[in-house]
Amino acid sequence: MLTSRRGLAAPGAEELVAELSGLGAEVSVVPCDVADREAVRDLVAGLAGQLAGVVHAAGVGDNGLFASMDAARLDRVLGPKADGAWYLHEATQGLDLGFFVMFSSAGGMVLAAGQANYAAANVFLDALAVYRRARGLPATSLAYGLWSGEKGMGQWLREADLRRMRRQGLPALDPAEGLALFDAGLASGRAVVVPLTIDKAALRARTGTLPALLRDLAPAVRRPGASGAAAGTESEPLWQRIAHAPAAEQEAALRALVRERAATLLGHSDSEALDPERDFLESGFDSLSAVELRNALMKDTGLRLPPMVVFDSKSPAALARLLHTELLAAPLDPTDPTDPTAPTVPTTVTGPATPITPTDPATDSRRNTSGPIGDTLRDLFHGAVVSGRSDKGFELLRIAADIRPGFTSADELDHLPSAVRLADGPGAPHLICLNSPMATGGAHQHARLVSHLQGRRKVSALPVPGFVAGESLPENADAAVQVIARSVLETAAGEPFVLLGYSAGGTLAYATAEYLERELGVRPAGVIMLDTFKVYDDGSADGGVPLDDLALGLFEKEAAFGRFDSSRLSAMGRWVQLVPDLAPEHVEAPVLFVQCTRSFVPDGDNPSPELATGRAEPWEPTHTLRTVDANHFTIVEDRAAGTAGVIEEWLDSGEVAAPLAGTAPTATAIAHRSEAK
Repeated sequence: MLTSRRGLAAPGAEELVAELSGLGAEVSVVPCDVADREAVRDLVAGLAGQLAGVVHAAGVGDNGLFASMDAARLDRVLGPKADGAWYLHEATQGLDLGFFVMFSSAGGMVLAAGQANYAAANVFLDALAVYRRARGLPATSLAYGLWSGEKGMGQWLREADLRRMRRQGLPALDPAEGLALFDAGLASGRAVVVPLTIDKAALRARTGTLPALLRDLAPAVRRPGASGAAAGTESEPLWQRIAHAPAAEQEAALRALVRERAATLLGHSDSEALDPERDFLESGFDSLSAVELRNALMKDTGLRLPPMVVFDSKSPAALARLLHTELLAAPLDPTDPTDPTAPTVPTTVTGPATPITPTDPATDSRRNTSGPIGDTLRDLFHGAVVSGRSDKGFELLRIAADIRPGFTSADELDHLPSAVRLADGPGAPHLICLNSPMATGGAHQHARLVSHLQGRRKVSALPVPGFVAGESLPENADAAVQVIARSVLETAAGEPFVLLGYSAGGTLAYATAEYLERELGVRPAGVIMLDTFKVYDDGSADGGVPLDDLALGLFEKEAAFGRFDSSRLSAMGRWVQLVPDLAPEHVEAPVLFVQCTRSFVPDGDNPSPELATGRAEPWEPTHTLRTVDANHFTIVEDRAAGTAGVIEEWLDSGEVAAPLAGTAPTATAIAHRSEAK
């Protein structure tokens, strides 16, 4: 008997029944929500003594850091896995079962970064197995590592994600291996078994601190016979060797180090394959690989680096120069900055050009964080979000934005926001991506999408002003669109271009296109909007956007960004206030509207259910609608390949009628025109 919340209506259920029947099994499927105690009790009672054993494999993911958890998110994950296991235990403890197997996860032991609720649920299963064994009942908890393939939790991973797990020494299990380990685990007679592939050599090569349960599997290797001064030289940390090298060799050594680490993360066998002057984003880095590079370099150099140092440094050569400057100023302190148990911090890098280390005390890595923190702008906003009062939290951010410097015209700025080139290619038009005006926004947001567009055309990412400390914020919607429009023309440099915006960035793209057409007489070759809800001036939105869930989604990304500082949060508060005021009426340029078909709010055992209602809809009947099998977040992340395919198909169609190159005025020409007026 197979059971799930939706029974035969679950995806793949009918195919599974047919396959098992073809192998000679008699199969029945019964819908049952295992998180419902009465439903489980009725299910077991209905078998009338025919039950020989139980395999509990239910699981739901709703990833997030511990601080982002609330009762609803805990219940969403613990319900089907932990509650379901307990209810099955209660309903069967008086029966003579041959086996009681639970699919747990190594996420409760060594793999669960960003999976606070999922880790807790799996540890409960492990404890339940021990509890049952102690009472003389059969129980086996199999704490599996990730399975490869297109099913289960592994279906959302890209090749880059699988490569990252291999580098960590924990490669994914082949399904055939997983099934063989199921048999071995059941036959072991142990309460808890961890079927996990471990690459010891890769473990030893990891730059961060190993999880406690893995440390004995990869002890540090010492060269036999080394002693005294020789041993000290052999074990001298890399950053000390660089610091003691002649000045002329130090930066070259650091550049070689950065290129080697970066090339490894991108899957290159030789560091020469990586251009040291090429932008990290253009080379293929995303937020996860950038964090890995930063952590590796902290281990190598002994420096405490800001979360976004890789993207802020732009290129390997620039990052090497930054490391060189900071090493010259740093004390020779042997502390490992990636070790959370380290008693001291060697030095904190403030970063290139503009200070990166947050001035907010909650985000300052130099601050002693052993005491309670709860009175910063970030903490107050987070408290509002997790308590279901996101509206009050955004109101707080708007108030903070009001005391920052502002501008009412592009002419008041010393310089326009500069675009980051993400890809090059001979084709037209130039694709200009507008960053989303959220705390998680930035050029990195387009990295996965652009990785599937490489080589065909120019692709650039354009920041919106105000998200960096010291930048001014637009005082009104007109000033905001004017600055973006001029930056777009500067980026396009007279060539045909298409504007692309994801989420609220789609609103900016549409409003900018309308401004260019109405005020400057410049028609873009097209506009692409990725799952952009239309927000009205009263703050409401088509489809009933779940604001609390969107805000919680921001905090799930903090692991990659570091704690959000006041500049990013207050800027988001201002832009959230301005977006409803943009209210563009009509755009003459062709528009592609890419719509998600799935919800990012899990439903029972389905982490991303089909959306029957509440989808973002095209803004005008003339807009071209295309759908992708993704939710609001995975459209530019795990499912970015499908999104890129839709975009390329549309760009290659006859619908995009790009104007002749050179017909669009440059930003300089527009500025001169404004001065003449």
